Parts: sequence; structure tokens; C-alpha cells
Amino acid sequence: MKRNLLAAFCTVLLVSFGVAQVNVSVSAPGANSTVTSPISLKANASSSHPIAGWQVYLDNNIAYTGPANSTIGTSLNASKGSHQLVVRAWDSTGAFGTQTLQLNVSGTASSNTATPLNVSVAAPVAYSSTTSPIHLHATATGSNAVTGWQVYLDNNIAYTGPASSTIDTNLNAGSGTHQLIARAWDTTGAFASQTLQVTISGATAAPPSSSSALPTPPSSAKVFSNIDQTTTGWANCHTPACAGGSGAGTYWQAFNQGSPSLDGRSMELYQDGGWSNALWYFKVGADDAATNLLWDFYVQLDSASVNAVQALEYDAFQFVGGYNYMIGTQCNYAAGVWDTWNEANGQWLHSTVPCKKFSTGTWHHIQWYMTTNHSNHTYTYKTLVVDGVAYNLNQTQPAKYLAWGSNVGVQWQLDVNASGTGYHEWVDKATLSIW
Repeated sequence: MKRNLLAAFCTVLLVSFGVAQVNVSVSAPGANSTVTSPISLKANASSSHPIAGWQVYLDNNIAYTGPANSTIGTSLNASKGSHQLVVRAWDSTGAFGTQTLQLNVSGTASSNTATPLNVSVAAPVAYSSTTSPIHLHATATGSNAVTGWQVYLDNNIAYTGPASSTIDTNLNAGSGTHQLIARAWDTTGAFASQTLQVTISGATAAPPSSSSALPTPPSSAKVFSNIDQTTTGWANCHTPACAGGSGAGTYWQAFNQGSPSLDGRSMELYQDGGWSNALWYFKVGADDAATNLLWDFYVQLDSASVNAVQALEYDAFQFVGGYNYMIGTQCNYAAGVWDTWNEANGQWLHSTVPCKKFSTGTWHHIQWYMTTNHSNHTYTYKTLVVDGVAYNLNQTQPAKYLAWGSNVGVQWQLDVNASGTGYHEWVDKATLSIW
């Protein structure tokens, strides 16, 4: 998985400063050692640039996502038997380092004094009747620090909370009975939830908008249709400093593909190489006044993708006043969920929106509605629609000041897992509307 963006700036940075080297050292467990579960992991990373994040893979599955620190310490649950552990850290340039080790798990530790994560909702009371907005107060307790919250109202994300043991917020809801889920995560990646039902007896505020509704761009919107058919203006990169990944393998882009295609002309992307990433991006020009982005496109994957994809990335971006609003998203095959991108921290964040592996040989329709706030230097993931199923995220992330010139654009990225197997993605009917 990647990252550092982007644009022609990648080339400039590489030429001017070179690619940083990240060294990762695992102090526990020892290579080829026999341990009990949970596995106690301790690692540190060094680089000439700040460490921006971590990911740990247990048998090619993401088991832990770490913060922007030079050291990590966590516990990983594992079944009895032989396992491969891959520990990876990134720095602020996008360069990464990895240490891989084999170990044997002999069983579960005879005693474990760690207290599991627990979520308790103090308000509202389960099965109570209240008015809108709903006052929510919840607490999470456990041996490990809380890293974030999400609250779901009728299966739609209504609130994303901070790395705090308590949250206190208000949620708008319409009249009737609603399901409320408060969920917290800790530093090990474990989560806990409390689910309750409440009845709104006369709403005092308007209910949330329908999860199936996407906005209709106004007549003043700029609409860039069939981006996949535009054969000039594209750029790409494959290096760890620009796209993340190992830089291994080959990649290419082909236009005007008659099959498969919905309108007779699709764009084909290809990538192979173990843990390698390839990024293709397209800029439509500056528009500092625009704060709404509606991105609509179709993708199709080949049969090799089922066992070769690490993640499929789809990003929209806006550069305004030197700030990079990198509204990154990815279907994370390894985790089975959609991820969103925190540009300020350079970190992927799991959502609870499922992203199962796309069925192959058929077209899948993806629509993203996103907004930017140039006063607060934030961007918000509003609504995702996949094959007609809508999810309200309402998740806000911070932009980052990079002093880049104004522009707007979109990009596609293919990430390959440890198999190194190549796969194809076709893109068709890609349209970006901004206003």
C-alpha cells in the first residue's frame, strides 16, 4: 500500500533530494522463534525523514496499522502453527522499509491480564424515547489506548470521533425508531461496540439526508466527461517515493479498448511485481472556488485480480492555497473494507464500509461525493455508492500544506500483494463534476 503523492512533484523531489532509506528493526519476537499468542511485537524505524506510519501483515493480511512514531508496541492474535510476519514503516517522503520473519505459535498464553476493550453508552438509554437531536455520551475502557470512534445511525455513519476514551455529541434523527451503534478501536486494532434502539417522539431537527441520494450538480458545475478516453495529459509513477510499494515489476496504460467496454472505448491499466504499486493521475485544471466533487466511473477486473490485489485505489484531489486536499479512497482487499486517507498524517484509516473482492468479468459502478473546506483546510467523504448501494460516511480529514500550485484531478492506483501476480483493471465512463 502506498503512499506519497504525486504529480510532477514526485520527479522534482526525487531528483533534488534522492529517495530516503527507512530501516526497520524488530526487537520482539525473534526470527524463527517459538512464541505464544497473542504475539508481543516491538519494532523501531529510522530514517532521515519523520516516520509517517506503520502496517504489520500476518500471513499477508493486515494485522495492525500504526501511528506516525518511530517505535511501535502491540499484541497480535494468531492461531497455533507457523506464520509469516511482515513489519513495514513509511517516512514522510513515501519511502518504506520492511522486515520479514518467520515464527511458530505454540498456543495461547496461559495467562493474559490484558483487559479487553469495552464500550458503554451512558446516554441515550436503550429503548428510551427522546427528541432530536439525540444526545450521545459513550466511554471506552481497556488495557490499550483508544485510537478512534464511529457511530452508526441506522447503519449509516453519523459521527467519526477522536482518539479519546469518551465522546459526547449530538445526532440529528427523524421521528420513529432507530438503531444506534457506538464503536471504538484501540491501538491493537481491536474494536468494541454497543448497540441500542431509541425512539424519536417528534423530531426537533431535520433527519439526515437519504443514504441513496447523491447531489445533482448545478448548471454552473464544470463537468469533465469520459476522462478515460482522454489520451493526453496523463502522468504516472511507480517508485516508492511517489506511489509507495516496492517499485518492483512492470506497469502500463492503454486507451481506446473496445473490449471490455461500455461505450466502445475503455482505459486499461496493468501492474505486476510483489508488493508493487502503480499510480496514474489526470489533472483537469485549477478551480479554487470549487468545494464539491462528484466522481462517477465504472471498473472491471480480470480473474487474476482475485488473488493478486492488495488494494484498488481511487482518489480525487484539489490543491488550493498550497494545501493538498488528497481525498484518497481504496477498496482494501486484504482487510475487506473501504479505507480513507488522512493526508496530514499520511495514513490509511479503515472504515466499516465493506469492500469484498469485486466479481471479475463484469462492470462495477463506483460513485463518490466529496467536499472540501478551504477555510478549515479539511475535506469530507460524504457519500459512497457501489453498484447502487449507498453509504453515508460524513468523515472529515485534514489537508496538508505542501506549497503546490492550484489544480484539481483524479487518479487510479493498482497495488499488488506478495504474490507479485499481474492483473488488469479497465475503467470506463469516468466523469468528474466540480462546483
